[in-house]
Amino acid sequence: MKKLLCAVMAIGLVGILSVGAYARDTIIYYLWDDPTYKNIVEEFNNSQDEIFVDAKIIPAKDYPSKILTLLAGGVKMDVYMNKRQVDIFPMIDNGYVEPLDELIKKYKFDLGGISVYKDIYTVDGEVYALPLRGASWYTYYNKRVFEQAGVPTPDTFVEKGKWTWEKFVEIAEQLATGDGKVYGALMYIWSLCQSIPATQRGIQYITADGKLDVDDSLIYSFKIRKKMESKKAIMPLVELLVTKTHYSKAFWEGNVGMLLIGEWFPGMMIKARDENLLKGFTWHDWGLTRLPCNEAEYRTVGMPTCNHLHPDSKKKEIAFKFISWMAGAKGAEVVAKWGFLPPRSTPEVQKRLASVLPDEKSLKYFIEPKVVLPGWFNKYAPKLNTEIQKLMEEYLLTDMTDNQFMETVIKKRFENIIKATM
Repeated sequence: MKKLLCAVMAIGLVGILSVGAYARDTIIYYLWDDPTYKNIVEEFNNSQDEIFVDAKIIPAKDYPSKILTLLAGGVKMDVYMNKRQVDIFPMIDNGYVEPLDELIKKYKFDLGGISVYKDIYTVDGEVYALPLRGASWYTYYNKRVFEQAGVPTPDTFVEKGKWTWEKFVEIAEQLATGDGKVYGALMYIWSLCQSIPATQRGIQYITADGKLDVDDSLIYSFKIRKKMESKKAIMPLVELLVTKTHYSKAFWEGNVGMLLIGEWFPGMMIKARDENLLKGFTWHDWGLTRLPCNEAEYRTVGMPTCNHLHPDSKKKEIAFKFISWMAGAKGAEVVAKWGFLPPRSTPEVQKRLASVLPDEKSLKYFIEPKVVLPGWFNKYAPKLNTEIQKLMEEYLLTDMTDNQFMETVIKKRFENIIKATM
Protein backbone atom coordinates (compact mmCIF):
# COMPACT_ATOMS: atom_id res chain seq x y z
CA MET A 1 0.00 0.00 0.00
CA LYS A 2 2.85 2.35 0.85
CA LYS A 3 4.47 1.67 -2.53
CA LEU A 4 1.13 2.22 -4.26
CA LEU A 5 0.52 5.45 -2.35
CA CYS A 6 4.00 6.73 -3.25
CA ALA A 7 3.42 5.85 -6.87
CA VAL A 8 0.08 7.67 -6.91
CA MET A 9 1.64 10.69 -5.22
CA ALA A 10 4.50 10.67 -7.71
CA ILE A 11 2.07 10.55 -10.63
CA GLY A 12 0.12 13.37 -9.08
CA LEU A 13 3.27 15.44 -8.64
CA VAL A 14 4.27 14.89 -12.26
CA GLY A 15 0.82 16.00 -13.28
CA ILE A 16 1.12 19.16 -11.22
CA LEU A 17 4.54 19.90 -12.66
CA SER A 18 3.27 19.29 -16.19
CA VAL A 19 0.39 21.65 -15.66
CA GLY A 20 2.84 24.27 -14.42
CA ALA A 21 5.13 23.72 -17.38
CA TYR A 22 2.38 24.02 -19.96
CA ALA A 23 0.22 26.63 -18.24
CA ARG A 24 1.71 29.44 -20.29
CA ASP A 25 0.76 30.19 -23.88
CA THR A 26 3.74 29.61 -26.15
CA ILE A 27 4.46 31.87 -29.09
CA ILE A 28 7.12 31.31 -31.75
CA TYR A 29 9.51 34.20 -32.32
CA TYR A 30 12.16 34.41 -35.05
CA LEU A 31 15.25 36.57 -34.50
CA TRP A 32 18.96 36.51 -35.23
CA ASP A 33 21.82 35.32 -33.07
CA ASP A 34 22.84 38.46 -31.23
CA PRO A 35 23.16 37.23 -27.62
CA THR A 36 21.62 40.47 -26.38
CA TYR A 37 18.28 39.62 -27.99
CA LYS A 38 18.33 36.19 -26.42
CA ASN A 39 18.93 37.79 -23.02
CA ILE A 40 16.00 40.16 -23.53
CA VAL A 41 13.69 37.27 -24.43
CA GLU A 42 14.82 35.33 -21.38
CA GLU A 43 14.12 38.32 -19.15
CA PHE A 44 10.61 38.56 -20.57
CA ASN A 45 10.00 34.85 -20.02
CA ASN A 46 11.18 35.15 -16.42
CA SER A 47 9.13 38.28 -15.74
CA GLN A 48 5.66 36.72 -15.95
CA ASP A 49 3.82 33.40 -16.06
CA GLU A 50 1.31 34.05 -18.86
CA ILE A 51 3.43 33.83 -22.03
CA PHE A 52 6.45 31.76 -23.02
CA VAL A 53 8.45 32.95 -26.01
CA ASP A 54 10.02 30.13 -28.00
CA ALA A 55 12.95 31.89 -29.68
CA LYS A 56 14.03 30.50 -33.06
CA ILE A 57 17.50 31.86 -33.75
CA ILE A 58 19.05 32.31 -37.22
CA PRO A 59 22.66 33.41 -37.93
CA ALA A 60 22.75 37.19 -38.41
CA LYS A 61 24.49 37.17 -41.79
CA ASP A 62 21.79 34.90 -43.26
CA TYR A 63 18.82 36.43 -41.49
CA PRO A 64 17.40 38.85 -44.12
CA SER A 65 17.23 36.20 -46.84
CA LYS A 66 16.24 33.30 -44.57
CA ILE A 67 13.38 35.10 -42.85
CA LEU A 68 11.90 35.96 -46.26
CA THR A 69 12.30 32.32 -47.32
CA LEU A 70 10.59 31.11 -44.15
CA LEU A 71 7.74 33.57 -44.59
CA ALA A 72 7.27 32.52 -48.21
CA GLY A 73 7.33 28.86 -47.20
CA GLY A 74 4.59 29.29 -44.63
CA VAL A 75 6.68 28.26 -41.62
CA LYS A 76 4.70 28.48 -38.39
CA MET A 77 5.51 31.65 -36.46
CA ASP A 78 3.75 34.29 -34.43
CA VAL A 79 6.24 37.13 -34.34
CA TYR A 80 9.49 37.97 -36.07
CA MET A 81 12.20 40.60 -35.94
CA ASN A 82 13.18 42.54 -39.07
CA LYS A 83 16.91 43.07 -39.60
CA ARG A 84 16.58 45.36 -42.65
CA GLN A 85 13.53 47.48 -41.99
CA VAL A 86 13.31 48.42 -45.68
CA ASP A 87 12.18 44.82 -46.29
CA ILE A 88 8.83 45.76 -44.77
CA PHE A 89 7.60 46.84 -48.22
CA PRO A 90 7.86 43.43 -49.95
CA MET A 91 6.66 41.84 -46.70
CA ILE A 92 3.48 43.93 -46.80
CA ASP A 93 3.02 43.29 -50.53
CA ASN A 94 3.23 39.54 -49.96
CA GLY A 95 0.92 39.51 -46.95
CA TYR A 96 3.54 38.63 -44.35
CA VAL A 97 2.75 41.45 -41.92
CA GLU A 98 -0.34 42.03 -39.76
CA PRO A 99 -1.51 45.65 -39.20
CA LEU A 100 -1.47 46.47 -35.49
CA ASP A 101 -3.87 49.40 -35.21
CA GLU A 102 -6.79 47.45 -33.73
CA LEU A 103 -4.61 45.75 -31.13
CA ILE A 104 -2.94 49.06 -30.25
CA LYS A 105 -6.37 50.57 -29.67
CA LYS A 106 -7.70 47.57 -27.76
CA TYR A 107 -4.76 47.39 -25.38
CA LYS A 108 -4.28 51.18 -25.24
CA PHE A 109 -0.64 50.92 -26.17
CA ASP A 110 1.10 54.31 -25.97
CA LEU A 111 2.69 55.20 -29.28
CA GLY A 112 3.54 58.67 -27.98
CA GLY A 113 6.86 57.65 -26.50
CA ILE A 114 8.08 56.20 -29.80
CA SER A 115 6.40 58.66 -32.19
CA VAL A 116 9.82 59.87 -33.43
CA TYR A 117 9.86 56.64 -35.46
CA LYS A 118 6.32 57.00 -36.81
CA ASP A 119 7.48 57.29 -40.43
CA ILE A 120 9.20 53.91 -40.10
CA TYR A 121 6.56 51.85 -38.32
CA THR A 122 3.67 53.33 -40.30
CA VAL A 123 3.05 52.54 -43.98
CA ASP A 124 0.08 54.04 -45.86
CA GLY A 125 -1.46 55.17 -42.58
CA GLU A 126 -1.34 51.77 -40.85
CA VAL A 127 1.01 50.62 -38.11
CA TYR A 128 2.87 47.47 -39.19
CA ALA A 129 5.70 47.32 -36.65
CA LEU A 130 6.71 48.13 -33.11
CA PRO A 131 10.35 49.14 -32.54
CA LEU A 132 12.28 47.32 -29.84
CA ARG A 133 15.47 49.30 -30.46
CA GLY A 134 15.91 52.95 -31.31
CA ALA A 135 18.05 54.40 -34.09
CA SER A 136 21.20 56.49 -34.02
CA TRP A 137 24.73 56.10 -35.37
CA TYR A 138 27.83 57.32 -33.56
CA THR A 139 31.59 57.63 -33.76
CA TYR A 140 33.04 54.96 -31.45
CA TYR A 141 36.71 55.46 -30.65
CA ASN A 142 39.62 53.71 -28.96
CA LYS A 143 41.26 56.14 -26.55
CA ARG A 144 44.54 54.20 -26.50
CA VAL A 145 44.97 54.50 -30.26
CA PHE A 146 44.49 58.25 -29.93
CA GLU A 147 46.90 58.49 -27.00
CA GLN A 148 49.58 56.55 -28.87
CA ALA A 149 49.25 58.89 -31.86
CA GLY A 150 49.10 62.01 -29.69
CA VAL A 151 45.82 63.06 -31.31
CA PRO A 152 42.76 64.58 -29.52
CA THR A 153 39.73 62.27 -29.35
CA PRO A 154 36.66 63.07 -31.53
CA ASP A 155 34.59 64.47 -28.65
CA THR A 156 37.13 67.32 -28.46
CA PHE A 157 36.14 68.44 -31.95
CA VAL A 158 32.43 67.84 -31.30
CA GLU A 159 32.57 70.24 -28.36
CA LYS A 160 34.23 72.88 -30.58
CA GLY A 161 31.65 72.37 -33.35
CA LYS A 162 34.37 71.12 -35.71
CA TRP A 163 33.60 67.41 -36.07
CA THR A 164 33.08 67.59 -39.83
CA TRP A 165 33.79 64.94 -42.45
CA GLU A 166 36.94 66.80 -43.45
CA LYS A 167 38.14 66.66 -39.84
CA PHE A 168 37.24 62.96 -39.63
CA VAL A 169 39.41 62.22 -42.69
CA GLU A 170 42.25 64.33 -41.29
CA ILE A 171 42.20 62.60 -37.90
CA ALA A 172 41.96 59.12 -39.44
CA GLU A 173 45.07 59.85 -41.51
CA GLN A 174 46.92 61.02 -38.40
CA LEU A 175 46.02 57.85 -36.48
CA ALA A 176 46.96 55.38 -39.23
CA THR A 177 50.45 53.85 -39.25
CA GLY A 178 50.31 53.34 -43.03
CA ASP A 179 51.35 49.70 -42.85
CA GLY A 180 47.95 48.18 -42.10
CA LYS A 181 48.78 47.55 -38.43
CA VAL A 182 46.70 50.47 -37.20
CA TYR A 183 43.87 52.02 -39.20
CA GLY A 184 42.44 55.41 -38.42
CA ALA A 185 38.86 54.27 -38.97
CA LEU A 186 36.52 51.55 -40.14
CA MET A 187 33.44 52.16 -42.28
CA TYR A 188 31.66 48.87 -42.85
CA ILE A 189 30.40 47.31 -46.09
CA TRP A 190 26.71 48.23 -45.76
CA SER A 191 25.13 50.73 -48.13
CA LEU A 192 24.37 53.23 -45.38
CA CYS A 193 28.08 53.30 -44.43
CA GLN A 194 28.93 54.43 -47.97
CA SER A 195 26.47 57.31 -48.03
CA ILE A 196 26.20 58.88 -44.57
CA PRO A 197 26.95 62.51 -45.61
CA ALA A 198 24.26 62.30 -48.32
CA THR A 199 21.78 60.80 -45.88
CA GLN A 200 22.56 63.55 -43.36
CA ARG A 201 21.72 66.10 -46.05
CA GLY A 202 18.29 64.46 -46.38
CA ILE A 203 18.76 62.86 -49.80
CA GLN A 204 16.27 60.04 -50.50
CA TYR A 205 17.91 58.89 -53.79
CA ILE A 206 14.44 57.91 -55.11
CA THR A 207 11.34 59.57 -53.67
CA ALA A 208 8.18 57.67 -52.81
CA ASP A 209 6.56 58.89 -56.04
CA GLY A 210 9.42 57.60 -58.18
CA LYS A 211 11.52 60.72 -58.78
CA LEU A 212 15.32 60.89 -58.62
CA ASP A 213 16.55 62.72 -55.52
CA VAL A 214 20.34 62.68 -55.68
CA ASP A 215 23.04 65.34 -55.78
CA ASP A 216 26.81 65.63 -55.41
CA SER A 217 26.62 64.64 -51.73
CA LEU A 218 26.51 60.96 -52.76
CA ILE A 219 29.70 61.28 -54.83
CA TYR A 220 31.18 63.26 -51.92
CA SER A 221 30.40 60.29 -49.65
CA PHE A 222 32.12 57.93 -52.07
CA LYS A 223 35.15 60.22 -52.38
CA ILE A 224 35.71 60.12 -48.63
CA ARG A 225 36.26 56.38 -48.70
CA LYS A 226 38.36 56.48 -51.86
CA LYS A 227 40.68 59.11 -50.43
CA MET A 228 41.04 57.36 -47.08
CA GLU A 229 41.79 54.03 -48.74
CA SER A 230 44.46 55.65 -50.92
CA LYS A 231 46.10 57.00 -47.74
CA LYS A 232 45.74 53.64 -45.96
CA ALA A 233 43.78 55.45 -43.27
CA ILE A 234 40.81 53.09 -43.40
CA MET A 235 40.32 49.35 -43.81
CA PRO A 236 39.76 48.78 -47.57
CA LEU A 237 36.28 47.76 -48.62
CA VAL A 238 37.62 44.86 -50.69
CA GLU A 239 39.55 43.55 -47.67
CA LEU A 240 36.41 43.63 -45.53
CA LEU A 241 34.48 41.80 -48.25
CA VAL A 242 37.12 39.16 -49.06
CA THR A 243 38.15 38.37 -45.49
CA LYS A 244 34.57 38.72 -44.17
CA THR A 245 35.98 40.70 -41.26
CA HIS A 246 33.22 41.80 -38.90
CA TYR A 247 33.39 45.40 -37.69
CA SER A 248 33.11 44.30 -34.04
CA LYS A 249 36.11 41.97 -34.22
CA ALA A 250 38.17 44.62 -35.99
CA PHE A 251 37.43 47.14 -33.21
CA TRP A 252 38.00 44.58 -30.44
CA GLU A 253 41.45 43.80 -31.89
CA GLY A 254 42.54 47.29 -30.82
CA ASN A 255 44.03 48.44 -34.11
CA VAL A 256 41.17 50.67 -35.30
CA GLY A 257 40.95 54.22 -33.99
CA MET A 258 37.33 54.98 -34.95
CA LEU A 259 34.29 52.97 -35.93
CA LEU A 260 31.15 54.51 -37.45
CA ILE A 261 28.30 52.21 -36.48
CA GLY A 262 24.91 52.12 -34.80
CA GLU A 263 23.21 52.24 -31.43
CA TRP A 264 23.55 48.52 -30.75
CA PHE A 265 27.34 48.50 -30.47
CA PRO A 266 27.57 49.13 -26.69
CA GLY A 267 25.81 45.78 -26.26
CA MET A 268 28.53 44.16 -28.36
CA MET A 269 31.18 45.84 -26.23
CA ILE A 270 29.56 44.33 -23.13
CA LYS A 271 29.89 40.91 -24.75
CA ALA A 272 33.54 41.61 -25.60
CA ARG A 273 34.26 42.70 -22.03
CA ASP A 274 32.55 39.73 -20.44
CA GLU A 275 34.22 37.23 -22.79
CA ASN A 276 37.68 38.88 -22.59
CA LEU A 277 37.73 39.69 -26.32
CA LEU A 278 39.26 43.17 -26.01
CA LYS A 279 42.92 43.20 -27.03
CA GLY A 280 45.37 45.89 -25.98
CA PHE A 281 42.73 48.04 -24.29
CA THR A 282 40.14 47.80 -21.54
CA TRP A 283 36.48 48.64 -21.02
CA HIS A 284 37.37 52.18 -19.94
CA ASP A 285 39.55 52.81 -22.99
CA TRP A 286 36.73 53.44 -25.45
CA GLY A 287 34.01 56.02 -25.86
CA LEU A 288 31.42 57.35 -28.28
CA THR A 289 30.36 60.71 -29.60
CA ARG A 290 28.50 62.22 -32.56
CA LEU A 291 28.99 61.21 -36.16
CA PRO A 292 30.95 63.63 -38.33
CA CYS A 293 28.49 66.07 -39.90
CA ASN A 294 28.74 68.97 -42.33
CA GLU A 295 25.18 70.22 -41.87
CA ALA A 296 24.39 73.36 -39.86
CA GLU A 297 22.11 71.31 -37.59
CA TYR A 298 23.57 68.05 -36.28
CA ARG A 299 21.99 64.98 -37.84
CA THR A 300 22.70 61.32 -37.39
CA VAL A 301 21.35 58.37 -39.37
CA GLY A 302 19.68 55.01 -38.81
CA MET A 303 16.47 53.02 -38.65
CA PRO A 304 14.96 51.38 -35.57
CA THR A 305 14.86 47.61 -35.31
CA CYS A 306 11.26 46.41 -35.25
CA ASN A 307 9.07 43.41 -34.53
CA HIS A 308 6.23 42.27 -36.78
CA LEU A 309 3.15 40.18 -36.09
CA HIS A 310 2.54 37.32 -38.53
CA PRO A 311 -0.93 37.40 -40.15
CA ASP A 312 -1.32 33.60 -39.79
CA SER A 313 -0.63 33.58 -36.07
CA LYS A 314 -3.35 31.88 -34.04
CA LYS A 315 -2.25 33.82 -30.97
CA LYS A 316 -2.20 37.40 -32.19
CA GLU A 317 -3.28 39.00 -28.93
CA ILE A 318 -0.75 37.06 -26.87
CA ALA A 319 1.97 37.82 -29.41
CA PHE A 320 1.04 41.51 -29.36
CA LYS A 321 1.47 41.59 -25.59
CA PHE A 322 5.04 40.40 -26.06
CA ILE A 323 6.07 42.88 -28.76
CA SER A 324 4.29 45.75 -27.00
CA TRP A 325 6.24 44.87 -23.84
CA MET A 326 9.49 45.12 -25.81
CA ALA A 327 8.41 48.48 -27.24
CA GLY A 328 7.06 49.73 -23.90
CA ALA A 329 8.65 51.26 -20.82
CA LYS A 330 9.46 47.97 -19.06
CA GLY A 331 10.98 46.44 -22.17
CA ALA A 332 12.98 49.63 -22.75
CA GLU A 333 14.64 49.20 -19.36
CA VAL A 334 15.69 45.66 -20.26
CA VAL A 335 16.90 46.73 -23.72
CA ALA A 336 18.98 49.49 -22.09
CA LYS A 337 20.39 47.09 -19.51
CA TRP A 338 21.93 45.03 -22.31
CA GLY A 339 23.56 48.01 -24.02
CA PHE A 340 21.09 48.92 -26.75
CA LEU A 341 19.45 52.31 -27.27
CA PRO A 342 15.71 51.71 -26.61
CA PRO A 343 13.03 53.33 -28.77
CA ARG A 344 11.77 55.37 -25.81
CA SER A 345 13.56 57.16 -22.97
CA THR A 346 12.59 57.33 -19.30
CA PRO A 347 14.58 58.19 -16.16
CA GLU A 348 14.88 54.46 -15.48
CA VAL A 349 16.20 53.83 -18.99
CA GLN A 350 18.82 56.55 -18.57
CA LYS A 351 19.97 55.02 -15.29
CA ARG A 352 20.34 51.65 -16.99
CA LEU A 353 22.34 53.17 -19.85
CA ALA A 354 24.62 54.99 -17.41
CA SER A 355 25.66 51.61 -16.03
CA VAL A 356 26.58 50.12 -19.43
CA LEU A 357 28.52 52.98 -21.02
CA PRO A 358 32.17 53.71 -20.25
CA ASP A 359 31.91 57.36 -19.18
CA GLU A 360 29.57 60.32 -18.69
CA LYS A 361 30.48 61.95 -22.00
CA SER A 362 29.49 58.82 -23.88
CA LEU A 363 26.16 58.72 -22.03
CA LYS A 364 25.57 62.39 -22.85
CA TYR A 365 25.96 61.83 -26.59
CA PHE A 366 24.18 58.49 -26.57
CA ILE A 367 20.93 59.87 -25.20
CA GLU A 368 20.94 63.50 -26.38
CA PRO A 369 17.91 64.59 -28.45
CA LYS A 370 18.86 64.50 -32.12
CA VAL A 371 17.55 64.41 -35.67
CA VAL A 372 17.79 60.84 -37.02
CA LEU A 373 17.43 60.41 -40.78
CA PRO A 374 16.69 56.96 -42.22
CA GLY A 375 17.89 57.67 -45.75
CA TRP A 376 15.84 55.65 -48.19
CA PHE A 377 12.55 54.22 -46.89
CA ASN A 378 9.88 53.49 -49.47
CA LYS A 379 9.05 50.74 -51.95
CA TYR A 380 12.29 51.41 -53.88
CA ALA A 381 14.41 50.97 -50.76
CA PRO A 382 15.18 47.23 -50.91
CA LYS A 383 16.76 47.58 -54.36
CA LEU A 384 18.53 50.81 -53.39
CA ASN A 385 19.96 49.05 -50.36
CA THR A 386 21.71 46.56 -52.64
CA GLU A 387 22.64 48.97 -55.42
CA ILE A 388 24.44 51.62 -53.38
CA GLN A 389 26.99 49.14 -52.08
CA LYS A 390 27.64 47.94 -55.65
CA LEU A 391 28.08 51.53 -56.81
CA MET A 392 30.62 52.17 -54.08
CA GLU A 393 32.64 49.11 -55.13
CA GLU A 394 32.61 50.26 -58.75
CA TYR A 395 33.53 53.83 -57.85
CA LEU A 396 36.67 52.66 -56.06
CA LEU A 397 37.86 51.04 -59.31
CA THR A 398 36.65 53.51 -61.92
CA ASP A 399 38.73 55.95 -63.97
CA MET A 400 35.66 58.05 -64.76
CA THR A 401 35.36 61.61 -63.55
CA ASP A 402 32.88 62.16 -60.75
CA ASN A 403 30.46 63.85 -63.14
CA GLN A 404 30.68 60.96 -65.63
CA PHE A 405 30.08 58.42 -62.89
CA MET A 406 27.06 60.33 -61.63
CA GLU A 407 25.45 60.76 -65.04
CA THR A 408 26.28 57.45 -66.73
CA VAL A 409 26.27 55.05 -63.79
CA ILE A 410 24.48 56.28 -60.66
CA LYS A 411 21.51 58.00 -62.28
CA LYS A 412 21.07 55.23 -64.85
CA ARG A 413 21.03 52.56 -62.13
CA PHE A 414 18.51 54.48 -60.06
CA GLU A 415 16.33 55.01 -63.13
CA ASN A 416 16.43 51.27 -63.76
CA ILE A 417 15.26 50.66 -60.18
CA ILE A 418 12.34 53.01 -60.74
CA LYS A 419 11.32 51.19 -63.95
CA ALA A 420 11.70 47.75 -62.38
CA THR A 421 9.64 48.67 -59.31
CA MET A 422 6.68 50.41 -60.98
